[in-house]
Amino acid sequence: IRDSTVAVREGLTETVQYLRRDWLGQPLSHRLMTNGFSMSDSQHGSRRYMGLYAHWAATLHPRMQSALLISYGLGNTAHSLTQLPGLREIDVVDISRDILALAEVPYPGDANPLRDARVRVHVDDGRYHMQASTRRWDLITSEPPPPRAHGVVSLYTQDYFHLVRSRLNEGGLVTYWLPVHDMTAADAKAILRGFCNAFTDCALWAGYGLNWMMTGSRNARAP
Repeated sequence: IRDSTVAVREGLTETVQYLRRDWLGQPLSHRLMTNGFSMSDSQHGSRRYMGLYAHWAATLHPRMQSALLISYGLGNTAHSLTQLPGLREIDVVDISRDILALAEVPYPGDANPLRDARVRVHVDDGRYHMQASTRRWDLITSEPPPPRAHGVVSLYTQDYFHLVRSRLNEGGLVTYWLPVHDMTAADAKAILRGFCNAFTDCALWAGYGLNWMMTGSRNARAP
């Protein structure tokens, strides 16, 4: 097994770096680093729990037609969304133009989810994008960096979760990352309380290891 740097891009606010893990000369996985901090990877466990954010929602909402993804990252969740044939519109929002520009590193060619005809890319702050939009979606899914990262804590607040709920269609669902591996128990409980105050049918699911998933809805009726 060998790790190597395969892409580096200097942006306005961060240095984006991709590492690739090879075995017997073939790529096994990629890891996205920003400013030296590991943000996401494409190992089997990561693809498994990020896929859950799309496929869990599709199971409970079989007529799901629109989805909003806030924070593109490495692209695993976006790739899972493009695997859902029922979706007609997929909006992807990320504040980093440089991360989006490197989307073909882990997903080259036609595998790049941003090439899907249903995908619309927005270089924007996720919170502002929803505040400025009058649109609503059947699914809003988000995996922003952990709240300790600079400028991210506002995406884990009760006010923000209320904003997310207001942008759901009736019966719409939300799936949201809870990175308990990178927070104290008190922080995790505070975020959960804020989320459940916004979504009275909130639930907590095990994704993979300590990468958990918070879920809620806007008056969904599915069991």
